[in-house]
Amino acid sequence: MTKTIIFDLGGVLLDIDLKHCMQQMQALGIDLSVFEKKEMTIPAGTKATVLGEGIVANAAMHLYQTGDITTEVFLEGIRKYCKEGTTREQVLEAWNACCIAIPPYRLEKLKELKQRGYTICMLSNTNDAHWQKIVNQCFGGQDVVNQLFDYTFLSQEMHMAKPNDDIYLKVLEDIGAKAEECLFIDDSTPNVEAAKKLGFHTLHAETSITQKGMVVAPPSTDWTTTIEQFLN
Repeated sequence: MTKTIIFDLGGVLLDIDLKHCMQQMQALGIDLSVFEKKEMTIPAGTKATVLGEGIVANAAMHLYQTGDITTEVFLEGIRKYCKEGTTREQVLEAWNACCIAIPPYRLEKLKELKQRGYTICMLSNTNDAHWQKIVNQCFGGQDVVNQLFDYTFLSQEMHMAKPNDDIYLKVLEDIGAKAEECLFIDDSTPNVEAAKKLGFHTLHAETSITQKGMVVAPPSTDWTTTIEQFLN
């Protein structure tokens, strides 16, 4: 029996465009091959953060997602590869360009599910820059986040990241639930498969089609409708 629903953020609740982010980086003069440099290493035995379907974070991105380097260190690390005169604010804007918006109907579905008695959680691989923008511009403030979710788990605060087992197990520990009582919703295949192996019920969400930082088509099958088959 499903008692708890655990939502990913980017690609599930929030529409994102990672390619647009990379395009904005290129506009600042960055050769995208710089993101393949191994200047920082991911801890041994750790699976790299998945930014999106088919896109794996490099070491610096992973360390930022897990809160092991600060926003300033991360932004300055990018800025040194930009064309001369590029400001911190320009780098930040480019980095945040992937975050588009949260469609109101998804927020309404969250409210409905909570009213039906389900425990509602968020489990997101994110970072401080993205999170601040999402909270303030997409959710409309921390109070809204607190009202929608019973628990919010962020990789940057936990120093863990999907698809590593430890983050899923920590979530179960903190909410006092069993995996078989939880439905986990994510748009990333590695994240979904990792949860499934641990005994979670899983829903692989289809993402919106985006281009140039805009949604050009919603998912042909949205989780807001397919979720019902997993609920009691």
